[in-house]
Amino acid sequence: MKKKILDKSIGIGQMIVTFLIYAVVQGLFMIRAKQLSWVAAIFIFGLTVALLSLTYGIYQRRLNQVNDWHFTSYNKTRMPRFTLKNWSLAFLGFLVICILQILAGFLIKGEATNQANIAAHQQQLNPIINVMLIAIGPLFEEIIFRGIFFNWFFSKPNRKSTVYLAVLVNGIVFGLIHEPQIDLYTILYSLCGSVLALVYLETKDLTFSYVSHLGNNLAVFLISSL
Repeated sequence: MKKKILDKSIGIGQMIVTFLIYAVVQGLFMIRAKQLSWVAAIFIFGLTVALLSLTYGIYQRRLNQVNDWHFTSYNKTRMPRFTLKNWSLAFLGFLVICILQILAGFLIKGEATNQANIAAHQQQLNPIINVMLIAIGPLFEEIIFRGIFFNWFFSKPNRKSTVYLAVLVNGIVFGLIHEPQIDLYTILYSLCGSVLALVYLETKDLTFSYVSHLGNNLAVFLISSL
């Protein structure tokens, strides 16, 4: 009993720490180009990579404590499986998310708050910060919202209903973080989060949900830059 309480307490602490780290990084992402020299941008890039390493280290530690899902990671004892099936699932996840966003473009009026904020800052950001926004942001989100989430909230996948519930809850949390106003875009982001959760659960590694997530962010950035 004491072990379970201690494990939950550690899990809560890990979640809080990673959320705080990501909040700091998001603040760094929003620094405007006029206020940022290249030296400062490179420093921020280095700091972000250091914080990312810390976050991934927390995830690795969590897997060492609880890993009933049998997730793999960049660790000697559980390296990722770079199979054709896993890469296909990553690509399929990317396609499904793209289709969802295309449909949303036809069915939903206006623009998501999250996307509007990014677009408003995009043209004013230092190129290095834009790289972080596109490539490093999804890394943080996959580690936190997929990696640590599943091994804290749903650490024991003993029933199919648990898996379905985990995917649903994960999607909703992801949706609310990206569109807290609770509108149709919240549903869109929730569906996208659920797709990424399914990719993670099927491949057992964050590499592949990250590839899906990165592909989407890159596609959105390229389209919005035209």
